[in-house]
Amino acid sequence: MELKFYRATGGIYPGVGQLFHAVAEVNSEQKDAQRYQLYVCSVLDAIAQIPEDCDRLLAAISSVEASVQASITDGGNDVLLNMSAEGVQVDILVNVDWTGQPQSWFTLEEWRKVLEQWKYTLALPKGSDEVVILKLP
Repeated sequence: MELKFYRATGGIYPGVGQLFHAVAEVNSEQKDAQRYQLYVCSVLDAIAQIPEDCDRLLAAISSVEASVQASITDGGNDVLLNMSAEGVQVDILVNVDWTGQPQSWFTLEEWRKVLEQWKYTLALPKGSDEVVILKLP
């Protein structure tokens, strides 16, 4: 699976000026593209708006991997990441059909890579035209 992260213009607002936001999208038409778009790309804005949010979630993954904690639930804005040694279950709480689904299960390593690249993207200068490509197994 290939994901693409970049900064996009959000328009010009009076008193604020030009706004930019980070974008995550599936960069291919592979078999699981819809699953990754819904349960990974579309939730990143909800759970990690700033690099420090990524740091918090990465620390949670590390804590689970090191068996410091058996499981951790974290997230925000109607999205929960339920992390355990088995992996990460992504629950989107606004729709009962998007919680507890087998297709919303990912490995800790996948989420680690996603969060590291998302953090990098969030830290890019406003207006940057850099595109980050993440290839997941």
